[in-house]
Amino acid sequence: MEFPPFEHLHYYERLRGRYTNISFSDMKAFPLREFRRAFPMDIDTVWVDLRGMPNLRALIAKRHGIAPENVLVTTGATEANFLVNGALVKPGDRVIVDAPMYSPLRDCPVGFGAKVVPVMRDCENGWALDLELLRKAMRNRPRLLVFANLGNPTAMAISRRELAEVADMAAEHDAHVLVDETFRELGFSKAPPSVARLGPHMIAISTITKVCGLGALRVGWIAADPEFIEKAKAVKDYTTAATPVPSQVLATWALKRYDFFVRRAKKITDRNRAVVREAMEKMPALEGRVPDIGNLFFPHCAVNVTRLERRLLGRYRTVIAPGRFFGVADHFRIGLGWDSSALRRGLGNLRNALRELA
Repeated sequence: MEFPPFEHLHYYERLRGRYTNISFSDMKAFPLREFRRAFPMDIDTVWVDLRGMPNLRALIAKRHGIAPENVLVTTGATEANFLVNGALVKPGDRVIVDAPMYSPLRDCPVGFGAKVVPVMRDCENGWALDLELLRKAMRNRPRLLVFANLGNPTAMAISRRELAEVADMAAEHDAHVLVDETFRELGFSKAPPSVARLGPHMIAISTITKVCGLGALRVGWIAADPEFIEKAKAVKDYTTAATPVPSQVLATWALKRYDFFVRRAKKITDRNRAVVREAMEKMPALEGRVPDIGNLFFPHCAVNVTRLERRLLGRYRTVIAPGRFFGVADHFRIGLGWDSSALRRGLGNLRNALRELA
């Protein structure tokens, strides 16, 4: 196995510190002290349920409308993605990937020897899912289809009707469908349904960390048919075996207050959506409609994005996520979930850099 480099991850790794980062997909950090709870001292520090703590799995299952036996707790959504691929993908398989796409979802199948076939959406069509292109790609008998709902980096939602059509296509061709639902509930009142209830071919992965601003917990999960859960668990036996207990305890606290975290996210993103919309009026080099939902924006840029990226880093110490990470070179990602004052500062730097390079 040979996995493509995770450039996006290492890009951030070297840009920590005194940078203004306006590209994050995380929500604003939530301090642990705000839970106002003492960590329990009677937890078994030797043994843990390998499928995840029962009370945590029950809370996850409730959010997906499924039974706890349909849930496997993982060490983040990244491990969940790896386990799904490890349980399904073999050398020579074809994997269809919706695009643009967050790179681990696109590149992980490559590490298992698959041929990845991107089905590219069109920004001029509002990044709408093209079901006809998808049907044409299905003729080559894929093993797996991969989506994110809401999209990362576009924040576009796949509707209930579209998900049902994808499920039918998968069943017809005996393929599985992996949907990263990390940002699904940031659709708020327009949130699409989870695919975990749409049949045995459908697999949802998600994480507690993004919506809640608790990224360092690294707690995620797979929600799927129990038979597939056992296949994924067999792979997890050789990765992390069990997700660390302290993180699971904190994740349980967060899921018990999850509606609070969704409301918190909406307040932050609504405020920042207005900030970005106002800034866009002063940046004619950028094109794109700021989405009404989600916490991401992926504008088209008339200026060379690599030059813009370098100018922002070198002169303004400001970070964007260039479109090459997602397979689209002339766009970049802005995050709407972080501190508003930092976002305003970063957008001001972006406006200055665009003027200099135009």
